[in-house]
Amino acid sequence: KAKQKTTTTLRIFNIGLCEVSPQGILQAMDQVLDLDPARESGDWTGVGQELLRMVSGGLLAPLSLQKVMKVDLTAHDLELKLKRVLQLQEQSICHSCHLRSRHFQQNKARADIAADIEDLERQLGSGSLHLLPQLKAREAVLKELSYINGDGVVTLKGRAAIEVLSGDELTIAEIVFHNIFDTAGPREVAAAVSAFVFPDKVDEESEDLKLPPPLAKLRDAMLAHHHRIDVILRKYRVDIDPEEYSKMCNIGLMGIAYRWASGEALAKIMPETWLQEGTIVRAIVRAEELLKKLGDVAKLLGNMRLREVF
Repeated sequence: KAKQKTTTTLRIFNIGLCEVSPQGILQAMDQVLDLDPARESGDWTGVGQELLRMVSGGLLAPLSLQKVMKVDLTAHDLELKLKRVLQLQEQSICHSCHLRSRHFQQNKARADIAADIEDLERQLGSGSLHLLPQLKAREAVLKELSYINGDGVVTLKGRAAIEVLSGDELTIAEIVFHNIFDTAGPREVAAAVSAFVFPDKVDEESEDLKLPPPLAKLRDAMLAHHHRIDVILRKYRVDIDPEEYSKMCNIGLMGIAYRWASGEALAKIMPETWLQEGTIVRAIVRAEELLKKLGDVAKLLGNMRLREVF
């Protein structure tokens, strides 16, 4: 078969080639030969050899009419479907609505947003899948400590912890709900709160000697609740650094905070500690902010006496 640009074909006569008219075509084949190189060079030997190879190898196959008609049939089907869609569109009451363009834009925007949400959920699911066990573990801890109920709803105790949301809020909430501060005075409370805003490590054994008995009792109760929460976190295998967790309840500043809350001058305290003055002042300021939050917690619980202490 020749290219579409010509209407001639070729027939083999021994070793020669000649052109024939369309009336001389016996059968159309499924192979195409490029005749342009032969026309340019005037050497038709390569074309003849290729035809001989096809004939001798049985490579010439009749042209299938299905291949020719397939494209036309597919286009015809599409045309019929398009006409059907247009007919349904014209029959729709939305087609004649004067707000059609606006509604179309709204639905398109809604579809785009839905697609974006689906894409974000897919990314969020694949990116945070490894965090799911830790989320489940922390949820179990909150349920055991009654910060959320069995349905995952935040309880009053959980709301109190949310109000604090500073330092070791779990230990602070446990201390408040176990009435540890009820028998303490303002000085003891201020000193106790300093343990949750002071991250620096100090010699705790030397500080123990400086604590008065009421404050030492309060310190022991705080550490007991802090340790109990640590046991629960380990029980559910919550991923937390033990050293960082221990710093969340650091009693190293309690003695200094108690003396300052008692009215003792900072100039008198400084010679007896290795801490920098700026470090102490920052910790006291943070303790004051935490006391204000605890005052809101006491108001939430309806404990007016504890609110006055804070």
